Amino acid sequence: IIFAKAENLVYLINKIELRIIEQSILIKKIKNPKAKIKKEILIYEAKDRIKEIFKYEGNNQSKKITPFFTENFNFRTCFYCNKDFITNFDADKKVSTFQLDHFFDKATYPYLALSFYNLIPSCPTCNSSKVKGIANTFENNCIAPNLQNFDFHQKVKFKLFLDDSCKNLHIKSKDDIDINLKENYSDMYEKYIEIFKLNPRYKAHKDIVFEMIQKTELYPESRLKELENLTGIPFQQIKKDIFNLIDENEDLSKQPFSKLIVDMSKELGIL
Repeated sequence: IIFAKAENLVYLINKIELRIIEQSILIKKIKNPKAKIKKEILIYEAKDRIKEIFKYEGNNQSKKITPFFTENFNFRTCFYCNKDFITNFDADKKVSTFQLDHFFDKATYPYLALSFYNLIPSCPTCNSSKVKGIANTFENNCIAPNLQNFDFHQKVKFKLFLDDSCKNLHIKSKDDIDINLKENYSDMYEKYIEIFKLNPRYKAHKDIVFEMIQKTELYPESRLKELENLTGIPFQQIKKDIFNLIDENEDLSKQPFSKLIVDMSKELGIL
């Protein structure tokens, strides 16, 4: 349970939950009321014992788990949203700015509270009660971002929507634009987007896209070539510097908003 890979956690849940159901059925079959009460007490005590064995809070969290992640990993951005830095920094000793979210919540699955691959480095917002809260990702068929088959960046793209008054990307205000995450050919990440409230959270950063659109007007290809001739700096380098471009083959976890920038660069024909 502690070291099971992310791909095996669902198997463990199914196996353990099935065992709990089997025990419940056995209790219902007991005809002697006193024996039934005794059995229920035993199972209740067993569940409490499980919670105590796999207790995350206290020494396990502060003296073992968090220090281990802090000392051995240097995460850059939140695994869920790619909006915020979760970079460690030194101040007398190594300080972590990330939180460890239980992808399978520890209230529903206490036996996974200490599972290494159930702990997802995240920003305080994604791990807050107002965003993910105690949403049951298992029942919602969500895919964990540390799974090998997590292909969110390939299947889900930011799409740009313009107000009807906008012509040829001539936009006066960020209020004239809208951005939404759209999934192609499946709905695998619909609940993921919903649970982590990615669409409303990214709408608060439309100014990033608005600035990119403004730059496309100020720096058409003809202007970029003029700058290349004047400075001797290669065309692609000038383009990358002006638009803060990110190569889609780069590790998008290294920089906040990198997915938004890559997707919008394609939408605007910059990349």
